[in-house]
Amino acid sequence: MEKPNIIELKSVERNIDPKRLGNIRKEDLVPAVIYGPGVEGNLHFSVPRIALEKILSRKELQFIKLTFDDGKSIDAILKVTQFHPVTDVPVHVDFYALNEKVPVTVTIPIRIIGTSPGVIEGGRLYQSLRKLAVSALPGKLPAELVVDISKLQIGHNLKVRTLKLKDITPLMSPERTILVIRPPRGGKAKITEFDDEEGAEEGAEATAETEAAAE
Repeated sequence: MEKPNIIELKSVERNIDPKRLGNIRKEDLVPAVIYGPGVEGNLHFSVPRIALEKILSRKELQFIKLTFDDGKSIDAILKVTQFHPVTDVPVHVDFYALNEKVPVTVTIPIRIIGTSPGVIEGGRLYQSLRKLAVSALPGKLPAELVVDISKLQIGHNLKVRTLKLKDITPLMSPERTILVIRPPRGGKAKITEFDDEEGAEEGAEATAETEAAAE
């Protein structure tokens, strides 16, 4: 299971002064706040816009190490990002502090691997869920959830309950469908849940002991 990358992000502490936010943004910095385990109240600071946008451009889960001028650092995840309604530039970001003993709720992308025999035969792959909200200790979280579809035939679907996750709790109904191999246009097929336990476990262990998603 591939672990999230740890990205170092230089941070500058700031006073809470709404009048200064405009100047901060002119310096190409984005106002930020962090809260969570080990943080007293809310800590306000700023981060470089370009570095933040590089982090936002990646789909997989990432851990952020916020470093400050006084030498301290805080491990965190991105929680909420606000964007300008016209330019789509980030204007504010929330971080959540991590503690290895405290479970955290995150949304992890689902990536499909393999080629479905059903698709080769003319079936159509439809993925209805591309992200999954989960709860787990930081050390148990994967960067992404990988679903292997190499055994799926026409009419097969995968649900949240089909997939195996170790020490990770999905925050979604186990009945929710992740994907389905539909018949060719004009064709018919009975939709059944894929239950090849061995195949499902192998696909899950390949990179994240797979999982269903939350759109």
